Amino acid sequence: MMMKSGLVGVILLFLVNSVSHAQQVTLKNDLIQRTFSYSNGTWRTIAFSNTDGSRLLKVTSEEFHILPLNGDKTLSVADFTSVVKPKLYKRGDTSFLEIRYKPKPVALKNPACPDELIAYHFVVKGQRFIRKNIKLLFNKQATVDRLEVERFVSKGDQSGGGRGEPVYVDNIWFFGLEYPAGYSRCKDGNFPASYGRYYDKVGNYSFIDLEGRDIASDCVPGTIRLMHFPGYSVPKQKQFQILSKTSVAGFSSKHGEIKHDFMQYLATLWKAPRSFLNYNNWFDQSAKNLKGETFVNVYKRYKEIVEPYGVKIDAMVPDDGWQNRTGIWQPLPDFFPNGDADLALLSKKLKDEGTGLGLWLSLNSYNNNIDWGLKNGYREAKRNSYFKQYNRYYSLSATKYKEAILKRVPELAKRADLVYFKHDFNELCDLDSGNNHPATDRHGHEANLDVALEVLTATRKAKPEIFQNLTNWIWLSPWWLQYSDYLWMLAGDDGINGNTPEISTKAMFTTDRDTYIWRLYGNNQDRPLVPISRLMTHGVLQTSPEDKNIPLQDWMDYVLMHYGRGTLLKEWYVSLDAMTADQWKTLCNVHNWAKEHEKELNNAQFVGGRPDEGNAYGYIGWEHDKAVLVARNAGPNTQKLIIPFNDMAGFYGASGELFKANVVYPYRDSYPASFVSGKNMEIEIPGYSTMAFVIEKGELVDAKPKDQSVLNTKSTKEQDGSVKTILTVPANVKGRCDLFLIGYTNLPEVLINGVQVKANRNTKALLNNFASYAVSGMPSTKAIDWKMCAIDLLPYAGKEISITYGKVDKFESHILYEQIVETQPHVEAKNELLPIANDTRRYVFKLY
Repeated sequence: MMMKSGLVGVILLFLVNSVSHAQQVTLKNDLIQRTFSYSNGTWRTIAFSNTDGSRLLKVTSEEFHILPLNGDKTLSVADFTSVVKPKLYKRGDTSFLEIRYKPKPVALKNPACPDELIAYHFVVKGQRFIRKNIKLLFNKQATVDRLEVERFVSKGDQSGGGRGEPVYVDNIWFFGLEYPAGYSRCKDGNFPASYGRYYDKVGNYSFIDLEGRDIASDCVPGTIRLMHFPGYSVPKQKQFQILSKTSVAGFSSKHGEIKHDFMQYLATLWKAPRSFLNYNNWFDQSAKNLKGETFVNVYKRYKEIVEPYGVKIDAMVPDDGWQNRTGIWQPLPDFFPNGDADLALLSKKLKDEGTGLGLWLSLNSYNNNIDWGLKNGYREAKRNSYFKQYNRYYSLSATKYKEAILKRVPELAKRADLVYFKHDFNELCDLDSGNNHPATDRHGHEANLDVALEVLTATRKAKPEIFQNLTNWIWLSPWWLQYSDYLWMLAGDDGINGNTPEISTKAMFTTDRDTYIWRLYGNNQDRPLVPISRLMTHGVLQTSPEDKNIPLQDWMDYVLMHYGRGTLLKEWYVSLDAMTADQWKTLCNVHNWAKEHEKELNNAQFVGGRPDEGNAYGYIGWEHDKAVLVARNAGPNTQKLIIPFNDMAGFYGASGELFKANVVYPYRDSYPASFVSGKNMEIEIPGYSTMAFVIEKGELVDAKPKDQSVLNTKSTKEQDGSVKTILTVPANVKGRCDLFLIGYTNLPEVLINGVQVKANRNTKALLNNFASYAVSGMPSTKAIDWKMCAIDLLPYAGKEISITYGKVDKFESHILYEQIVETQPHVEAKNELLPIANDTRRYVFKLY
């Protein structure tokens, strides 16, 4: 965009005057500014601030740092001079400041020294953040190991940092690179160490060895560094150039809420949160055949079931297996003899029925025939010691494969009219030479990531509304969300966590998912910025016909916890022959309820303790003064769930306000307690219970006192070592009255009134049963071997019984029962959770 000559003259006149009188120049908009001072022949930043100066951060800046590939002699602004005055100009709402630097003669001895360096600073009207990138221009090919886009020293408390993370100063300012593999350091210039964040090595994480080249030995206290590893310069006209990643600096609108304001900044450039429901055929053998009408007919059957509930499946997704493994993402001839034309025909048929087609795909061709590729001129990536344990794949940055994948993925999305990609196996690791980057882990990582981001961007350009999901071996940088709608939670696909005693297998599935999330988000002081709602969690699994027989409440508990995480990506790995009509009804009901409360759930935060150690925990999501809480007690004893009522749990309202809660699952009633913002909430969760609440501002009215259930029970130890319990089984019970036995490690024989009885449900420990590729950081040191069984006591309701336990080393005995209470008849309402235990309340008591 050309500017009028008069305006240019005014800007240049202003600049000349400001330089000649104050030797300073400031780039600013209506909210933020960055001020530079001219000294010793060059321009340096001296301050960041808001325009009224109340958020002033003084800095001593080196502006940039350049490290050559071989050697440790770095270059900074001190090795350059500014021979041309800075240039201020505007394009629309964006203001720019361009500063050109020329190296001093002695600096040219450094092989990484550019012949010219240009720093571009820019800011958009109405935004509280300001950006920068730098361009290195060389007269010949050059290599840069590490490029620091920013290096400066400031006073104040510094925190954060890591791979793809911002750093914070005084809970007022944030600084970072808008790049998933940008590295930020603070405090002494080297904090945190590589993989030093609490959540860095959780589960299925991506390890890249920086070989210590991120470390700077010449830093003073208070140094902040923002860096990446560009490697080779690229030809540009008659020169070679390296263009840095973009840095950003921003401030908070209110003291102490910098992370909240960072997320508001991120929302200006991320892919906006969107809900997406898809069926995936990975676990469903009946839907593996994609030939002809088969897959379409699977959808028709689903549609008949869910459409009456108002549920729409957004996509049918064939997972790994649709492709010809000897090719670059061509359809398998067995299913699609006419190639793309048949794939497009399948997509059209699904679209005509009211849904879309999505595909599983790995950008680096993981799981395809790499030997075929080598014979056809594609280059294999050289894996580091961590990734060698997994499958082979191509180098994304190698010229021939880069050209092929950049063309094929957007082409595939457009030709087949796809609505979704599940991008799996994102190793992004390559140490080989000849793949357009130096033969190091750090440079191969950046080069491969850059191609992946190009593909995601090109795909979105070809199909602007497409959903893109990145799974294995990503890391939880918030800047991924510029390119991808969802990120994998770094777990095993479908784990069963057997660390803590539970009688329900579905509960063990839930514990597995939530333990990974606890490990990522359970530390309030150090957790990812990626919202939990943006995680792919591998959805709802129900593939065995035997699962039809599980108690309906077990099923709904499981589904509700999945949706209660705020999950925007709803995946159904559900087989038609594995579901009952009631299970379909409850699944659709929870789906619709979550849709109704999407704004609150989108802000879900983890609260509570480690699930697989039997603790109470849950997810609370605030939207202004209204919250949804889905909570669970993974142990047998009633527990209080302690929830921060402040920004630590996503509440940003005023302190001292009165709030109330309504229980909406498993029954509907007022919760008999009030809460005051700014003070912790305490909510009691009965043993082995899942509950949902809606919390809003207001005073509790006509609260019923909490029901008190008293058991007449006595346990004694007999002379022969056995234990006897005398128990009057409650009379007013309905649906469930179970005697739970937990043995460490064996269960005792049980006699009721002298007659041996058998359990109707049995489970046993699966200690630290994490997938081998996702075990990192997960094992519990508290888990011990156990067995558990449930014995139905409903036939004894209202009767006094004698329970005798055979001699074992260590065991527990509990009774769980649903006690009938008086309640108003429930009328089903649209988008409300089904209160499937509305006329009962659950109690669990330890007998012995």
